Order: sequence, then C-alpha cells, then structure tokens
Amino acid sequence: MALFADASRVIDLRLRMMALGKATPDELLLMVTEKIEAVHRAGVIIVSGGDASHVVENYCKVVAANIKRLSDR
Repeated sequence: MALFADASRVIDLRLRMMALGKATPDELLLMVTEKIEAVHRAGVIIVSGGDASHVVENYCKVVAANIKRLSDR
C-alpha cells in the first residue's frame, strides 16, 4: 500500500512540473527509461531466483529516490 501511495506522489509531482512548464526533456525521458529499466530489473530479479517481494523492494527504492529528487526542485 505504501508503494501505491508513493508512486501516486511521484505522478503528482511530475504532473505539477508539466502543468507549470517546469518539466525538462531530460525528466520526460527519465519517466520512460525508468519504466523500461524497472521491467528489466524485475526480470533479472525473478530469473536470478528472487520473488515478487524482491521486485517490490526494488520498485520502492526507485520510487523513494524519485520522491526525494522531485521534492527538492
């Protein structure tokens, strides 16, 4: 549930940046590449013997880093 709330926060922060015209091309590219990298990492985790909880832990770290980075703007 915390991951859902945190991911919603990241979406909100990014949408606010876009609405205010503060979204840079780099941030927009990052939004897409993060998704691709996350799917890749999830596959690596599963193939290397991890389970869904390891995938969620990885997503939590990425989302937490996004909240910190976007909140500092």
